[in-house]
Amino acid sequence: MKIKKASAALAVTLVGLGVILCSCSRVNTENADAVPVIMGSTVSVDVYGSDKKENARLKEEAVEEIKRVDLVISKNNEQSELYKINQNSGKENKISDELLDYITETSGIYSVSNGRLSATSGALTELWGVDTEQFRLPEESEIQNALSLCDDSKIKITGEDALNTVFVPEGAIFNLGSVGKGIACDRAARVISQSGDCEGAVVSVGGSVAVLGSHEGSGVWKVGIRDPYGKSSDIFASLSVEECFISTSGNYEKKFEIDGKTYHHILDLKTGYPVENDLCAVTVAAKSGFESDALSTMCYVLGEEESKKILETYEAEAVFIYSDKKLSVTDGLKDKIEISNKDYTLK
Repeated sequence: MKIKKASAALAVTLVGLGVILCSCSRVNTENADAVPVIMGSTVSVDVYGSDKKENARLKEEAVEEIKRVDLVISKNNEQSELYKINQNSGKENKISDELLDYITETSGIYSVSNGRLSATSGALTELWGVDTEQFRLPEESEIQNALSLCDDSKIKITGEDALNTVFVPEGAIFNLGSVGKGIACDRAARVISQSGDCEGAVVSVGGSVAVLGSHEGSGVWKVGIRDPYGKSSDIFASLSVEECFISTSGNYEKKFEIDGKTYHHILDLKTGYPVENDLCAVTVAAKSGFESDALSTMCYVLGEEESKKILETYEAEAVFIYSDKKLSVTDGLKDKIEISNKDYTLK
């Protein structure tokens, strides 16, 4: 069996992949010389305001908050709370209020996916090597065994005298990778917003971006969407939006090839295999990073028709990008999108 690892096009920076911020001022913004890598992705924080020292302080605090969140929710970091709980599956584990909230919120939002997504998807993603990029094509028997462990109904949570515990069957693995970068954007945005001393800010963690407040007196931000078929710096369209959170999920982000067949990292818990549909990516704008991150993945897995009511429930908007370079845009973004690559057209 011949295996070939394709370029892992991770959506990582404002000028990188997935969602790209473009055409915004850099005046009075403190930019670090070195860009940190957290959660396996490049992190970028820009703060806009008249006080350069305050901008720099807020930027540093936001990055530190993202690092702290990683130590709560990382599945691969041996120092993280989630990693330690996963290593102790089959037993009751003490769990912080914060991590408990993330798990219950993830399980809750994915409860409408008809079993195709879950907070306990780790047994399957580890089997495929998605989390470590040590990709492999599992045997069918392995897939079926892993799927039996990807079941949020088996999560048991108890709380007594302010002591929370969580239990999942032995071998079950929590995986918050599909919401983690959105959560990090939320927490960083909270740090910046609590200050009240800046005009606006941009936070980017992988394929999730938060645009906050304004820049140079304008509350409109121009956010570019990466061309799935172009280079990492190429965009094919942009969205002109006010304060919101935007995330993109696509089949080009992590992929590999075996015997001439390409597999990507977005797995369907109904089949145990990568999702197969006509989409190549979905970009979602929502009120929180958690929602935009979770919904972009769910919309990709479920497809456009099944996603419409879910998007309405969360008052979110989406751009569905099809493999034939046709776009379908929900009503709230139709007057906000500008297509810059003539190869792409609206459906």
